[in-house]
Amino acid sequence: ELTAKMQAEVGVIDAIWRTLPKAIIVGDSTQAVYAGNYYCDAPRARSWFNAATGYGALGFAPPAAVGAALAEPGAPIICLVGDGGLQFSLSEIGSAVDADSRVIFLVWNNDGYQEIENYMIDAGITPEGVKPSAPDFIAIGTAYGVPSERLADVRDLPEALARAAGRKGPSLVEIHQTKTAGATA
Repeated sequence: ELTAKMQAEVGVIDAIWRTLPKAIIVGDSTQAVYAGNYYCDAPRARSWFNAATGYGALGFAPPAAVGAALAEPGAPIICLVGDGGLQFSLSEIGSAVDADSRVIFLVWNNDGYQEIENYMIDAGITPEGVKPSAPDFIAIGTAYGVPSERLADVRDLPEALARAAGRKGPSLVEIHQTKTAGATA
């Protein structure tokens, strides 16, 4: 009964835990995390936390993920963040580099605040302020010296996660809702 898009979002979270069973996912207020809150079961305690409670804090996940990486240096830390939320705390990519923390920034890019826009449309409100300009996240990651890649297909996620988890420091992987095949199922 789930939409194809929501199935893709849940599929991303399931792929993370299938690929990296010991992963800790730190989520921001982004559609994939909202879907996960409803439809994913964390495999163990302390493996899923976020601020996506309906009134969550955009930008929470990047600094929280760096903290989680410092607290649990042996665990793969996945920062699941949207393009809008990452812009609230973009400098945390630099913090991850400075702390040499193994955070995998997994950016769910839907070109704006899609969850807020959908709410406005559903409520009969003309969407305003939901399409902020975004940087090229791959270029930003690269500028920080962070290995960064945009997936061509969601099916490439396990390999990208495995590569990132094998590195010493942070990595960035982007799934673009309209440019990554399978992101909307």
